[in-house]
Amino acid sequence: MVRRAKLVNDIAEFVPILHIFSTNLYKNVYETLLSEWLTLNELKERFGDEVEEALRILKHAGMLETKWRMPSESSGRPEKEYHVSYTHLSANFYASLKDLNRMLEVVFMPDDEFEEIVKRIVQEVKAGRMSVPHISRSLRLDALFIRAVAKRSLKLNIKGQLVELAENGEI
Repeated sequence: MVRRAKLVNDIAEFVPILHIFSTNLYKNVYETLLSEWLTLNELKERFGDEVEEALRILKHAGMLETKWRMPSESSGRPEKEYHVSYTHLSANFYASLKDLNRMLEVVFMPDDEFEEIVKRIVQEVKAGRMSVPHISRSLRLDALFIRAVAKRSLKLNIKGQLVELAENGEI
């Protein structure tokens, strides 16, 4: 297994990485994809239909690699296969323990509470208020908290100081 380190320069980037290890399913998918390249169907056979969410989280964290597997028969279709190659983390950020605690709150927040916050952020973005500072003031939530929620959510993306709606593209 090749050792590669994922570089993290912002504490909010740490959220999706920690989210990968928040459930046994996500963790098992990560560990399996460290050692093998597997297609979506092969992953579904091993882990069930919820594996797609695990793949989306890995992609959102920037840790998922894809390539095409050519079929063994000439009449078959190529399939995407997935792999994770990051075994280590190299963090280069300075954060208070209070900020670190806020990040952990977001990672382990109950899904219903998390989705309510995401819904409120999505409403702000749809209304044209996309900047993190504006959303933070409007919702009376810490800017770092807003960025962490956007990093965990598969419905939102962070681009600099802007929050955007994520496209539901392919994995």
